[in-house]
Amino acid sequence: MTNIFEFRDVHFDYPEHDGGSALSGFSVSLPQGEKIAVVGRNGSGKSTFFLHCNGLYRPKSGQVFFKGEPLAYDRKFLQRLRQQVGLVFQNPDEQLFNASVTQDIGFGPLNLGLDEGEVRHRVQEAAKACEITHLLERPTHALSGGEKARVALAGVLAMRPQVMVADELMSSLDPWVRLSIFEILQNFHDQGGTILLATHSLSVVRYWASYVVVLEAGRVVFGGTPQALLNNSSVMTETGLSKIWWKVDPDFPEKAEFNAS
Repeated sequence: MTNIFEFRDVHFDYPEHDGGSALSGFSVSLPQGEKIAVVGRNGSGKSTFFLHCNGLYRPKSGQVFFKGEPLAYDRKFLQRLRQQVGLVFQNPDEQLFNASVTQDIGFGPLNLGLDEGEVRHRVQEAAKACEITHLLERPTHALSGGEKARVALAGVLAMRPQVMVADELMSSLDPWVRLSIFEILQNFHDQGGTILLATHSLSVVRYWASYVVVLEAGRVVFGGTPQALLNNSSVMTETGLSKIWWKVDPDFPEKAEFNAS
């Protein structure tokens, strides 16, 4: 099995944590081509982990590898990494900063130095994939929450990445929008992409994910299939997942789509 990412004994501290660690001995190997659900309590390190994936954060110690190559933190390497690893924030407002949807989707490709014709092509391609071609001339501030989420996704897709990293993207979206987002992610995966999705939903773990990573207090306590997690009583008990697993909603609206895929 080929790994897309590997974290080896990564430590990272936030100064405001008064000596506490956001990641502490964080080690994990992430298989390429999987739909990976990242699970953990608030404060377990999910967002910090994701920000290391495209070099926005640099470990205090330890090392991160992408496709077997250790991450460097010079401008040239990071530009190449961020072209291959797309990050979607939990709050799309943190990601949308251009005047129009077209400008926002095209921002990344334009910064790659692509010519205007290629940038326009990528904008149209990503907008079509996210079903937002009718929004291209809309001001970003005039979008609904669901529209902003799809525009943020389109901006990442326009870079044609190999990996999509999404930080609890659907936490505030209604079931219909969540379903459309999962369809976009599924299409990305069908084309060979790897997805990392932070989630609190065990329905997503159970019906969508092909691989699960469980975080607890800045470290990885499990990596494997959803069924292996369910069968691991020590991890389920340690993380408190055993107390909430029974709350998986059998009528979760994405279930049919997950089963169909």
